[in-house]
Amino acid sequence: NTTINKRREISVMKRKKSICKSLFTICLILGLAFVLPNIKPVPVIAASKASYEIINKKEIRKYKNMSAKYLYQLPQLKGNSAAIKKINKSLRADYKKTLSGKESLFEYFEGDKYNSFRQDYGEKYYDTVTCKVMFNQNGYISFRYSCKWYAGGVGNVWEYGLTYRLKDGKKMGIQDVLAGSRDSAKQRIASTYANKISSRGYEPIMKMKYSEFCFYIKPGKKVVVCFGPYQPMGGNGKSSITMKGKIN
Repeated sequence: NTTINKRREISVMKRKKSICKSLFTICLILGLAFVLPNIKPVPVIAASKASYEIINKKEIRKYKNMSAKYLYQLPQLKGNSAAIKKINKSLRADYKKTLSGKESLFEYFEGDKYNSFRQDYGEKYYDTVTCKVMFNQNGYISFRYSCKWYAGGVGNVWEYGLTYRLKDGKKMGIQDVLAGSRDSAKQRIASTYANKISSRGYEPIMKMKYSEFCFYIKPGKKVVVCFGPYQPMGGNGKSSITMKGKIN
């Protein structure tokens, strides 16, 4: 009898433990069912500004009193996200476009360096592109490039810009940043240029494609539209107009 009673007690204890485990499981499931609907996914938020470095791509050649200098300041954002990689790839592509100018610069230099007149004059040839960040806030970054070129003839100076959205790496076009209707953006640029610089620029600007407009943005919802080294109506030189933008 003692053995039978012990077995009964063990069996009862096992059933109690089983019931307790079942109740605990049910309570846990009910608790999760109540809590999980109230847990909201954490949104992925793009950085409001970017960290970056500017790399000097530089080469100088000299012969007696003459020299030729190539410089391109290449900005690169810091980070490993898909958007950052996309932006950096675009920035490197812009740098690669200048390599043909670099090649031409040194071809002119090699062809002229034995010219006694140019030696005596001490000619300084150059092809330089310097970069400055003009806007880096609220999820956008914009670079201004200042360019100078001279290889013994007429020198050229001009500016252009590159602007990106940090959340996805999109390269912004003029219609993306200019305030007002997208459809009338070109007409407003042409009118502003005509009023501030020259009325002869209106028609040439109206014939441009939107992809041909160079610009950068500045704080205060400002868009600087750049022209040069040759003006829309002809002639050497750079110019720019500042218009109202929609990115602040």
